Amino acid sequence: MIRTRCFVLLAIFMGMAAISLAQSSATKTLEAKVTYTGAGDVDSTYAVHLYPFDTPDINSGAMPIAWSSSHKNGETVTMSGISASTVYLVVAYGDYDVATEPPSGTPVSLYLPGNPYPTPIEMNKPKVEIDFEFDDSNRMP
Repeated sequence: MIRTRCFVLLAIFMGMAAISLAQSSATKTLEAKVTYTGAGDVDSTYAVHLYPFDTPDINSGAMPIAWSSSHKNGETVTMSGISASTVYLVVAYGDYDVATEPPSGTPVSLYLPGNPYPTPIEMNKPKVEIDFEFDDSNRMP
């Protein structure tokens, strides 16, 4: 009788753990309203490019987990299918292929509202929304 109860409790806990794991591994959506306040225009030629990373250690060896672009300033860009629980966002401005690294001199910025370090964006809801404003003050080396 006690053994049966233990097995039932174990089965319940394992089921709860499986549900929790399934929920945590579900993909999420990041909606970023991006406004470029630099010298250029965001138009059919020049775009704002977004790159979420799953690590704050964003260097030449780090790879973004997705990418997207907008050709309209202040537009909300939606990136779906994000499975990372935390992302760090980099944006860039320019006329280049979003699937490549931004060229030297390209205006870039990390999402770090009020922080000196990359700010984690917790993907703890099915849809996470942020506002991001950047300018020409930082450029690719």
